[in-house]
Amino acid sequence: MKRPMILAAVALLLSGWSATADVTAPLREVVDEVCSRNALASSAVGLLAVTADGDTLVAVNPELKLVPASNVKLLTTGLALKALGPDFRFETRLGYTGELRGGVLHGDLYIVGGGDPTTGSRSTVAEPLSSLFGDWLTLLRKAGIERVEGRLVGDPRFFDTTTPENLGWSYDDLGTNYGVGPTGLNFFENAQNFLITPGSAPGAEPNVSPRYPETPWMRYSVSAVTGGRGSANTVYYVNTPLAPLGDFGGSFPVDRRGYTYEGSNRFGAYTCAWYFLNYLAENDFEVSGGCADISSEGNLRLEPGFGDTGEAAAAPGALNIIGGTSSANLAAIVAETNHESNNFYAETLLKMTGLTGGYSCSGDAAIDAEEELFEVLGVPAGGRCKLVDGSGLSRKNYVSAGFFVDFLRCMMREPFFETYLRSLPSPGSRGTLEYKFPRESDEFRARIYMKSGSMNGILCYSGYILPSAPGGETIVFSLLTNNVTASSWSLSPLIDRIIGALAAEN
Repeated sequence: MKRPMILAAVALLLSGWSATADVTAPLREVVDEVCSRNALASSAVGLLAVTADGDTLVAVNPELKLVPASNVKLLTTGLALKALGPDFRFETRLGYTGELRGGVLHGDLYIVGGGDPTTGSRSTVAEPLSSLFGDWLTLLRKAGIERVEGRLVGDPRFFDTTTPENLGWSYDDLGTNYGVGPTGLNFFENAQNFLITPGSAPGAEPNVSPRYPETPWMRYSVSAVTGGRGSANTVYYVNTPLAPLGDFGGSFPVDRRGYTYEGSNRFGAYTCAWYFLNYLAENDFEVSGGCADISSEGNLRLEPGFGDTGEAAAAPGALNIIGGTSSANLAAIVAETNHESNNFYAETLLKMTGLTGGYSCSGDAAIDAEEELFEVLGVPAGGRCKLVDGSGLSRKNYVSAGFFVDFLRCMMREPFFETYLRSLPSPGSRGTLEYKFPRESDEFRARIYMKSGSMNGILCYSGYILPSAPGGETIVFSLLTNNVTASSWSLSPLIDRIIGALAAEN
């Protein structure tokens, strides 16, 4: 049964913005009081909450387009499920050139990537690396290959773009593990960890030690300095896909213990080939020519950046394919994407959605594919949703709370809705909401499925609140805040009050 609705116009007189909200009486008081707090003064707020059948509970600037941060993943994962289906799996294949004689391959062995974002990943959905490599070795031996007189080539060409990273991302994000893009063949989500410890005294160079994965072809310089006691950690990493070079800048406090910096690795395909080459050697399987990858010009490259041989790689259709392995299904990958807010997985899903729709996987073309799917779902993006990436890392994304709510309601009509719903984290569960609403009951937290999104000055939540009793209606909501100068610790409890008040409505 729906609650009786008491509609009221509330003037929210805040410094810099005002809005009108239609709310039930208890909810009206919470929204009015929260939005009058200094933490939201001069900020931009968009809020819409409706029942599943479309009755409005609260609306504050519902069509104001704001930067949604990782709430974009709600759109990316939903569209991927629509385009690919929950049972879709990424495939990685092995193929070769040349001739196979007497158990010896006289040619090159290729690891042909199919975009799998989980290869070598430590996430819960990834096959352990030793098991995956064991499967690949089994494929070789079943094909009668016992030795390779040639090279082991990591082939990243599945995604038809030479720019894995999105051009709408900030420059200072590109050296981080969350600011690296996927190629057709990836490894460890194309990330790399470094141990950083302070130098002997302020002004000295901090110590930077590469950890996992090993990348012996890389050269590192350190422009960073050791800062004074109590100073901020501002270490950053700059690298490029054009050369195997990286530099650390910023400052690291002298009184801080060792710190793991999670950076990006621009040579994921080569790293995958190098690790498989070493696995083969450990299992008495020889590859005489070492490893290689393929440059953006389509040539074999024996060393990242500078090792272009000038020899064209074999065309994908010319390879002799001997078999392949598959990733976890898309349902599991989508759940990992949303629970952990995994940018790398989200960007992979965007590219795959573009390819499946008959578009290129380059940024603009993949977005075109998504906009076509929005039309199919009956939620056209025009004037309400402008996307440039799949993860929400870009500040060039603009989406209204109203668009999020319309999209989330459309998802409820899809046959995969239960999969989509369960892909979203609940407070207290594994992932980004693990410590949300710690004082509420398990029953309360289990009713909320939502995606968070945060960046400097931005905090957003969108999702579903299931009814507390049979016969109640699910609430669909989106709450977006931008241009917030208050600290997150002062803003989060206010946002929680609104979500809690919404949950009291059903």
